[in-house]
Amino acid sequence: MAKNFEDGVEDVQQALNAGREVRGHGPYGMLIGDERLEFRPVVIADPVPTRRQILEAGGVRDTVEHLLFLMSQNGLLLELGDGLTVDLRSAGVERFLVFRNDRSFRFELDDRVIEWGATRISGLTLKKLASVDPLTFAVWLDARGGKDRLIGDAELFDLSAPGVERFYTALRTITVKVNTRPHQVHTETLTFDQVVKLAFADAATTDSRVYTVTFKRGPASNPEGTLVEGGSVHIKDGMLFNVTFTDKS
Repeated sequence: MAKNFEDGVEDVQQALNAGREVRGHGPYGMLIGDERLEFRPVVIADPVPTRRQILEAGGVRDTVEHLLFLMSQNGLLLELGDGLTVDLRSAGVERFLVFRNDRSFRFELDDRVIEWGATRISGLTLKKLASVDPLTFAVWLDARGGKDRLIGDAELFDLSAPGVERFYTALRTITVKVNTRPHQVHTETLTFDQVVKLAFADAATTDSRVYTVTFKRGPASNPEGTLVEGGSVHIKDGMLFNVTFTDKS
């Protein structure tokens, strides 16, 4: 996300990325995010603001109904209660999360305990908190004695049930067959070029050689059809692709 701080505003994240000390006086530019980990820039003058000051800088007027968390560079969340202050000049203090809720929820993610301020959390947000590539990694709920459950990117998991939920991320592996040969891939989609390369490692589309890609046994969104050049398709385990070419030379 691009930040557009005015001249004279100390960009805290920029200072940290550059490996220099944060300036000793304000105003300071920092980031405030929501339960989707979508951040926006805000400016605050006080180098040691209170919880209320940070919330108000983020546009929150009814501070009693909101929770505020400091998000460290390694992804750990620390709830800031009434009366607590944060020194913006300290290393790693540049991002905050705001939730409209009256209590937090605890869960584990990759053996790390996290306090979360919203009742629900999406699979994509869990991946962001775990700092993994959302395209090649999946997140699972550890069922402890049962079958672990895949959490989809858009799924909103309810954290309000009793107990501490345990999630873990792992490299997603999907097996597809291309021209009857099995291939393991680590993504939820494949492009036309990727499928062609799986069929013919040295493939190159030219004026004289044209490839045709068809598929079947795909997910509900695209169970079967033709994949055109420049396009992509969602995949699942056991999906079948057939790649042929026409040589016009």
